[in-house]
Amino acid sequence: MTRTQPPKASAPPPAAAGNGLLRAPVLPPPRRRRRPALLALAMTMVVLGALGATYLATSLGQTSPVIALAREVPWGQVITAADLVEARISPDPALQPIPYGDRDQVIGMVAATTLAPGSLLTRDALTDQRLPAPGQQLVGVGVSAVQLPATALRPGDDVLLVPVAAGSAPAGNEAGAPGVVDATVVRTGTPGTDGLRVVDVLVAAADGPDVAARAAAGLIAIVVVAGE
Repeated sequence: MTRTQPPKASAPPPAAAGNGLLRAPVLPPPRRRRRPALLALAMTMVVLGALGATYLATSLGQTSPVIALAREVPWGQVITAADLVEARISPDPALQPIPYGDRDQVIGMVAATTLAPGSLLTRDALTDQRLPAPGQQLVGVGVSAVQLPATALRPGDDVLLVPVAAGSAPAGNEAGAPGVVDATVVRTGTPGTDGLRVVDVLVAAADGPDVAARAAAGLIAIVVVAGE
């Protein structure tokens, strides 16, 4: 006797869409492969980035007080408390300003060059050698408007002190007359009521007495020479 096999169940027909068309079968989403190494690397980079940003923000926020110039200090002038002001900067290996805590050590020192207002003060810009230096003398030369250039003299300018006779003629050609003297400008005063302007100059010690005598008589003219 033969057995009849029960009919196999057939797959249910695809459901029909509302418009009578067959609906496509829904496929399961693809399975993603996890890569633990890449995930760990990404997390490490995120952490390092956060640490770097934190360090940068902290470094930028750290400043130190240093000494800056509140006003111009000409070459050869003594530093006073009014010349200094506190400034705060971020640490920079290229800069070597003097810490503001050393302010008392700076006061009383001498400017080795003309110091501009707003600049940071460094050790190289200072000296403990007051003017005049050994072998020099400081002389005040009173000159009228026609005895010096109209261009303002600056501290450190190299000049020539030219002796003149009473008639404003050069006196260097007379027998026994003093010659031209090299000098360096230290400071220029404002014109007085007599119209004379006093210019402080440094000269060699051997020339000091003669320059002072002729300057008192108004017999010196000032000529500016090219600097080095």
